[in-house]
Amino acid sequence: MEQVHPKYINPATDFGFKIIFKDEEITREFLNDLLRTRNPKINIASVTIEDGELDETNKSSRRVVYDVHCKTETGEQFVIEMQNDPQEFFSDRIALYMARIASKQQQKGMQEAFDKDGNPVKVPWNYHIKNIYGVFFMNFKDHKRPKALTHCALLDTEDYEVDSDVFQYWKIQLPFYRNIQQSDCKTIIDKWFYILANLSTMKTSVPFTDEKPLFLRLAQIAEYGNLDAKQQRQYDESLDNYLVYFNTLDFREKLGYDKGVETGIKQGLKKGIEQGIEQGEKIGREEGAKQEKISIARNLKSAGIMSMEQIALATGLSEEEVSAL
Repeated sequence: MEQVHPKYINPATDFGFKIIFKDEEITREFLNDLLRTRNPKINIASVTIEDGELDETNKSSRRVVYDVHCKTETGEQFVIEMQNDPQEFFSDRIALYMARIASKQQQKGMQEAFDKDGNPVKVPWNYHIKNIYGVFFMNFKDHKRPKALTHCALLDTEDYEVDSDVFQYWKIQLPFYRNIQQSDCKTIIDKWFYILANLSTMKTSVPFTDEKPLFLRLAQIAEYGNLDAKQQRQYDESLDNYLVYFNTLDFREKLGYDKGVETGIKQGLKKGIEQGIEQGEKIGREEGAKQEKISIARNLKSAGIMSMEQIALATGLSEEEVSAL
């Protein structure tokens, strides 16, 4: 049976993510719109997509983590990443990646500069670093900080003023954008995130093209029917890897849940037995003590040397209980 594909590819797959964000025009406009949420005067004239993976040591997770990095004409650097796998120390990992990029800007020895007359001179490096930006798409919710969009920078912790804008990054939790309506998208960057989060389930045209015609280009690139035969095979393989990963994840979660239920029942039974034994022993002790009081009361009553009231006081039984013996 021939496989039926949705209208658009999934940007959360390796192939889908890279075919979109390796398009320099789309990436340039996306980054402009994102940065203008913080600084409306920003204008990136061009970007150059760079080759290579950011994290060559993490090849075992290539199915679920992929990135594109690029540089502007003035030297600012960007890493755009899709993260499908929840991580406990995700923000720490971001800090490591951005520090790794920064370290490559370090210059040793003397660097070239120009004096006031425009003559080339050699001067020591003054630690000036071109801005490094991170855009991290999270294909999951961070339950510690459930927030659709987060912007992070180096801040003064008392007045929250930016101390340095060299490092800035955004975390986008895509599930939030899958749970909203088109009418909920008030800003252009919300519309970007809405499209990227929902593209693979769209059955008609991509929305918001009247406001931003570039979305037509994104739709054209992402439409499965527009891919050539080789690209379709590459996407199918990428999608298969993506689905296998999530099916495995679901199976492990279910297995963990079932194991947890089984363990819980066993622990509950064990605890119940322990509590039952403890309660039984307590009831047994109490019943034994009462039977001893009854035996003493009977003996005293048979001896006829004490009144009912005196026997009750001596044994702790009520006069009614002593009288009934």
